[in-house]
Amino acid sequence: MKTEAFRFCGLGVVALTLLVTACSSRQQVPTDGNVELVQAAVEIPEAKLLDVGIQVFDPGLPEDESELPPDVFPEVRRSEARWIAIQLKETLQETGQWGAVRVVPVAGQALDVKVTGRIIQSTGKELVVQILASDSTGRVWINSRYKHVTSGATYTESDQLADRDPFQALYHQISNHLVAARTDLESDEIREIRQVSELQFAADLAPVPFSDYLVVDRKGRYEVARLPAARDPMMDRVVRIREREYMFVDTLNQHYANFYTDMSEPYDSWRQFSYEEQMALEKLRRKARTQKILGALAVLSAMFAQVDSGAEAAIRDAAAIGGMAAIQAGLATSKEAKIHVEALKELGASFEAEVEPLVIEVEGQTLRLSGSVETQYETWRELLREIYATETALPLDPNTNIDPDAR
Repeated sequence: MKTEAFRFCGLGVVALTLLVTACSSRQQVPTDGNVELVQAAVEIPEAKLLDVGIQVFDPGLPEDESELPPDVFPEVRRSEARWIAIQLKETLQETGQWGAVRVVPVAGQALDVKVTGRIIQSTGKELVVQILASDSTGRVWINSRYKHVTSGATYTESDQLADRDPFQALYHQISNHLVAARTDLESDEIREIRQVSELQFAADLAPVPFSDYLVVDRKGRYEVARLPAARDPMMDRVVRIREREYMFVDTLNQHYANFYTDMSEPYDSWRQFSYEEQMALEKLRRKARTQKILGALAVLSAMFAQVDSGAEAAIRDAAAIGGMAAIQAGLATSKEAKIHVEALKELGASFEAEVEPLVIEVEGQTLRLSGSVETQYETWRELLREIYATETALPLDPNTNIDPDAR
C-alpha cells in the first residue's frame, strides 16, 4: 500500500512541479515609454526627400475566424488595421524627414518607400506588430517585430489620450529606424530610388513603351537601364497622370483622417476598458493558479498521511476532499474570467458599429470604401491606364506591337 501510495504521490509531485513551473515561467515585458522621436534639425532639400506609402495593416486574422482566441475581436482588428497605419503616418509627418506620407489601400511598386505591417497582438495593454519596409529598388529597410506594453498610468488622466497615444513609443521606434535606414543612403542612391519609382509607375501605366527602362540585378533589385529623353512627351503624360494619382490618394487620405477622428473617442474608450479587463483577467488567472496549487498541495499532504487508524484515514480523506474543492474553486474562478472576455467581445461589436464606411467622390465617380477598398483602388488604377491609352493611342496589352514612330 505504501509503495503504491508513494508511486502515486511521485506522480502528483511531478504534476505539481510542472504546474508551478508553468506558473513561474511567464516573464513580464518591461515597459519603456521614453523613446524620443528623431526629427529633422534643418529643412531637407526637396531633391533628397522620399515619399512614403503606408499600406493599411493586415489585421492578422485567420481565414476561419472561429479559430481566433477569445480575446481577439475581428470587428476591432479590422478597424485597428486602418488606425495603426494612420497613426504611423502622423508620426512620420511630424519628423519633417520625408516628402509626402500617405496611407494607401495597396502598397504597389511605384512608391519611393513602402511600409507594410501585420498586427500580431493588440489589447489595451499590449501592441505587437510586424513591420516590413523597403524602397522602390527592392532594398529592405526594416523587417522587424515591434512590441510595447503600456502602463496603467497611461489611462489615469482623462486628457492623456488626447495628447499622446498609449503606444506612441512603438511608433517613435519604427519612425526612428526608418530615418536611420534613410540616413545610411548616399545622395545618388536616393536619386535612384526616386527615378525607379517613377519608371515603375510609368511601366505599370503603359507597359508597352516603358517596360525596358528598368532591369533587375543579381540581388533581385531594380536599377535604371536607361532614362527617357528630356521633355519626352510620353513621360510628360505619365507625370501628369501620376499627379492625378496623388490627388486621388490625397482625397482618400482625407477620408482616412475623418475616419481617424471619428474613431478616436470610441477606440480610446475601448482600449481603456480593454486594459482594465486585461488586468482583471490576469488577476483572476493568478488567483485561479494559486487556488489550484494550494489544492494540489492539500491533496498531496493527504496522500502522505499514514492510514494506521480510521481517524487518520478520515483526516486524510477530508484533506483530499478539501484540496479537490480548492482546485474546483480555481476552475470556477477561471470560468469567471471568461465573463470578462465576453464583455470585451460585446464592446468590440458595438465599437465596430460606430465606425461608418467611407465614401469618396473622384473624377465624377462615387466610391464606397467599405470592405473592398483594395478593389476600388485597383478600379481607379485601371481608369488611369485607360486615360493614358486614350491620350496616346497606345494599346494596354504589352504583347501588342506598336509603330516605333509613335514614340
